[in-house]
Amino acid sequence: MNRYLKSVIGMMIGGATAGGWLLVDLLLPDPIGDYLLYILMAVVNMAIGWQVARFFGKPRNIEKNNARIKGKGLKPNSN
Repeated sequence: MNRYLKSVIGMMIGGATAGGWLLVDLLLPDPIGDYLLYILMAVVNMAIGWQVARFFGKPRNIEKNNARIKGKGLKPNSN
């Protein structure tokens, strides 16, 4: 996945998230709703950040995958 596509996906996710938070803000009662919304936003954004960091932190080792294929007696990229 190239950098441009990642940027577009991130923009779409950010826009949808901002729209969702705006909708929740409009639905909650005014004085207490803001405090609940900020706590909810913090928890959700921490969970999303944790999952994104976990996803991008996974090592991608192509040689290891090729070694597994060779161990089975198959050639890489063979059908």
